[in-house]
Amino acid sequence: MPGTTSPWRVNDVVAYDRMRETAVTVYALLHAASQRDELARLRRQVLTVDAYDRAAVSALTARLDRRLRELSAATA
Repeated sequence: MPGTTSPWRVNDVVAYDRMRETAVTVYALLHAASQRDELARLRRQVLTVDAYDRAAVSALTARLDRRLRELSAATA
């Protein structure tokens, strides 16, 4: 709607962008580990998260961070 402002605060955009960047890294590691089912499921979660719901973005980011640590440890 023209003339209205977004309910996002600057730090919400940063949190959302960080979640998306982490997701890309996890996607790559899952792809390399041939975890295609998990990759597809995770991709759906990232694409469907409500970007305006800070709690949902934070929760998904925490899951992505946890999975990133697991996958990084497995490949180290």
